[in-house]
Amino acid sequence: MSVGLSERKQTGTKLFPEGILSEIRSRIAYVDESPYDGKRIFLDNASGALRLKSLAQVAAQEILLADQFGRPTLGAKHTREIRDRGFDDVRLLLGAKPETTVIQAPSATAGMFRLVHAATAFFPGTNVVTTAIEHPCVCDSTRLVAEQYGKEWRVTPVNRATGFVEPESILSLVDKDTYLLVFQHGANLTGALMDAKRIVKEARRIKPDLCIFIDGVQYVPHAPVDFDELGVDAYLVGAYKLWCKRGLAFAALSDRMAVIPHDKVLGRPANDWVLGPPDQLDLAAWSCVVDYLCWLGAYFTKSRDRRELLVAAASAMKDHEIALLSRMLHGTAQQMGLRQMNHVVVSAIGADLSDRCALVPFNIKGISASEACARYAAKKIIVQSRVRDPLSKSALEALGMEEMIRCSASHFTSPEEIDCFLQATEEMVV
Repeated sequence: MSVGLSERKQTGTKLFPEGILSEIRSRIAYVDESPYDGKRIFLDNASGALRLKSLAQVAAQEILLADQFGRPTLGAKHTREIRDRGFDDVRLLLGAKPETTVIQAPSATAGMFRLVHAATAFFPGTNVVTTAIEHPCVCDSTRLVAEQYGKEWRVTPVNRATGFVEPESILSLVDKDTYLLVFQHGANLTGALMDAKRIVKEARRIKPDLCIFIDGVQYVPHAPVDFDELGVDAYLVGAYKLWCKRGLAFAALSDRMAVIPHDKVLGRPANDWVLGPPDQLDLAAWSCVVDYLCWLGAYFTKSRDRRELLVAAASAMKDHEIALLSRMLHGTAQQMGLRQMNHVVVSAIGADLSDRCALVPFNIKGISASEACARYAAKKIIVQSRVRDPLSKSALEALGMEEMIRCSASHFTSPEEIDCFLQATEEMVV
């Protein structure tokens, strides 16, 4: 399958070749139609991506199995094998060493709240640093827990022109009294992919033992990550944006974070964070994601090492999405892009597209975001509006926006679907 490398090179673009993209799309459930809405184009992946077809097979097999750990049965042995493999696959995707502690949570928000609370109770210091563009899992957890413990909550502003939070702005708020730094690797509302490696490195120059968490929910579906190289204390990922199921999230923890005091069952190892046994269906579903990415990575590397396959797949997905993003903004010879449409206002995206995912925040003059999304839906195109509700209020305020339309593609999105979206947008003139 390494022929994909030469085929991709010959196209003169970073888009997936048509043959590979067709194979990718064949593995995604309801990729171009919904059982309720019929044929449609799905461009709301930042709210929750479409799912792998392979999930249905594992769900049918695992959901009815009632065996649990500790029973002297082959079913219990199977359950343990599924669990162990699932957690190993979390480590593999995130680039964590085999002995890394991984915790499971019903959502990244639940996991982040738990980790922030434990860190605030344990690590010495008087202030926590985050950014103004964060999802509530970071923004609200750090603020509420800081207030509870009498800590200072420091918030870094966002660059409204680019959608990035400048590393220097974050670092200017970190000092010797900072006990925790938390930020998202990829921005939910702007699609900006942060230079986490640089931020972590420079923050640790200021305070070497600083505790650092990263929200990777919006990043990991779009680009490769290396937990060990980053050297952070917690890295969170949500399954529902990785073509998996809702109600499932994971965090990889540093050795020191794994053993700090936390809610746990007494008598279990210091690094045990399990509160109730995990469902093997969740972990089997997660392994479907890793298997799928290894399959995809085989098109782009001759290696059969699973970690190298995952990195190759993630790198190729990022390239495809940047090409889609460029098409959304600049169009083609036959179709205007958003930046050429006088009735469209694109926000929080600069000229450099190299560190972004295929997400565009924009508005249409004379039409509210919710009304625009309804008009898109009438044309069988699914995008999302973001307004100043509890999920988006603080980030929109930081961007100086009342509302936005968010178009968010994934690696399975075709260039033809982007063209249909652009044509619909061009026609949406008041």
